[in-house]
Amino acid sequence: MMIFHIMLKAIKLTLRDKGYFLYMLIFPLALIFVLGSVLSNAFSSDVELDKMTVEYTIEQDNPLGKAFDTFATDASGDQVTFKEADSANAGKDAVKNGDAVGFVNVTNDLTVTTNSPSQIEMSVLNGYLTGFTSQYRLASTIIKVDPTQAGILKDPPKASDSAIQVEKLASENDISAFEYYAIAMIAMVMMFGINSGINVFREEKVRHTDVRLFIAPIKKSTAIIGNFLGAIFMQTVSLIVLMLISDAFFGVNWGQYSVVIFVIYFSLLFFSVALGMAVDVFSNGNPAASGAASILVQVFAFLGGAYFPTGDGLMSKLSPIGWVRVGVRDVLYNQDLAAAMLPILLNLAITAVLVVGMSLWIRRKEVY
Repeated sequence: MMIFHIMLKAIKLTLRDKGYFLYMLIFPLALIFVLGSVLSNAFSSDVELDKMTVEYTIEQDNPLGKAFDTFATDASGDQVTFKEADSANAGKDAVKNGDAVGFVNVTNDLTVTTNSPSQIEMSVLNGYLTGFTSQYRLASTIIKVDPTQAGILKDPPKASDSAIQVEKLASENDISAFEYYAIAMIAMVMMFGINSGINVFREEKVRHTDVRLFIAPIKKSTAIIGNFLGAIFMQTVSLIVLMLISDAFFGVNWGQYSVVIFVIYFSLLFFSVALGMAVDVFSNGNPAASGAASILVQVFAFLGGAYFPTGDGLMSKLSPIGWVRVGVRDVLYNQDLAAAMLPILLNLAITAVLVVGMSLWIRRKEVY
């Protein structure tokens, strides 16, 4: 019962703090809106390809030339046009002047001339030419083996719609900017629990009520647990509010795995509050610890991709915000429940180490 009263006292103190609403609600929502709006184009996967012209000449009357001429006629469309040049020099000049992406000179083989096309244009050109050469080699092989089967190339069999299935894995470029920053900012806000952990007893010391608390007929562990639960409760409220607002205004559909995602964030919250308490305990209540903790949160935010995408590499693995962001993303968009295990277990394991360390430290000091 005493734990409940201490917890309620901690909640009331937090509600009186205007900075709580600023840093835990207004600040992250504003960042999601601003960063999501400004960087929306950076997360767009839509690529518009300009019309491409490929010029070619056929200098020898051979099977390869006839095959390429037929291919060029069939392959020309609204996006890519194959145009026969008057001469090899004319085709090269068209490429040089930017009127064509590439020039193909067909003799006994194919000679391709380009002039520093973009990566996308080069990929498209390579795709067309690779497709032609593969088809031509296949035709040559079939004719050599059984000339009567050459007609199959004119009407090749088509695969059924279910023959090929594509599984697309999520990455930063597969989700919108608002979705990315909503996921990342909620993780960063949960990391702000480090400040709540530091202030678990800081408020008592500032108000000079810590002595009265410890001379009261209650266990020291009761006071610690009560304040800890109070900080956890308020952080949990902010987590729920941020998830609801992200769903309603920023298009983050937490879906059927919303409970799993909540547990991932909650484990980070648990870890951050415990880390804040440990910083305060091990620094003997040094006021500079609060500033150092704020810097640490920003370092974690930088490494974890809270302000700009850092991928899934080493930088993200060095930050609790990073491994939580990646875990939430994979659960949300890939339905990969196994991805939730790493951040949850890692956060809880570190929390357990911190709690044991604090208990031993406080017991050794006998006073806090």
